[in-house]
Amino acid sequence: MFSNVFLKTLYDMRKSLMWWAILMFLFSLYYMALFPSLQESSEDIQSYIDNLPDSMMALFGGEMDMTTVNGFLAAEAFSFFYPIFLLAFGIAYGSGLMGGEEESRTLEVLLATPSPRWRVALEKFLALAVFTTIVLLAIYLGFVAGAVVSGVDEISFGDVLAGTYNMLPLTLFFAALAMCLNGVRGGRGTASGIAAGLAAGTYLLHSMADLAGIPEWLQRLSPWYYYNGARAIVDGFSAGNVALLLVLSVALVGVSLWGFQRRDLGV
Repeated sequence: MFSNVFLKTLYDMRKSLMWWAILMFLFSLYYMALFPSLQESSEDIQSYIDNLPDSMMALFGGEMDMTTVNGFLAAEAFSFFYPIFLLAFGIAYGSGLMGGEEESRTLEVLLATPSPRWRVALEKFLALAVFTTIVLLAIYLGFVAGAVVSGVDEISFGDVLAGTYNMLPLTLFFAALAMCLNGVRGGRGTASGIAAGLAAGTYLLHSMADLAGIPEWLQRLSPWYYYNGARAIVDGFSAGNVALLLVLSVALVGVSLWGFQRRDLGV
């Protein structure tokens, strides 16, 4: 029915993709629709935020400006909540690209095709990248629809697009990490658990770095250092940071293909 694993994987993901896209669209629409009501009391909210402890502010990306729509999205959406959703999604699917097939005992059938192991794994990851891109588009369209419905007119859709797709490299990095762990060692649960633990640990390393006096060279070991989602919608994303996360993702995929090509499979 399909000429390659890439199309077959997208076909198999179609129902998940539909539900993820619908739910994230509706969630984003609702999120944006909240802004006009919050804007009425934005000065009181900002005063409260300004008096929060530094440790609490650090967990949400540092300084927040709730009086503008860009500041609202930077603080409430792109600094924490949306990345957590997307990383959970990326890690779960990344570890399951080959791990799911291995656990369900269908991997042997898949590898019986003329395509080499590395190509099968690569096409599956490319399908996940397309999946992620579509989900992010649904998030962006939800923000646009919410702004139109609620009458938010001071919004820059270009800034929102930059903030939304700034989450793509970080998501792909942790998806590639989960796939790499599964490809080298096997075990879907172990791969997703380690990747999720690293995502949480490196987030804390980044968010609490200034308060804890962590040197900058150590902060640079955290992928979140290069994401900086709270600022992307305000200042635009950094091409260098985006490129670095993508290069690291490619490297992790490469290690995954190398490991998957060589290890014994549980089929």
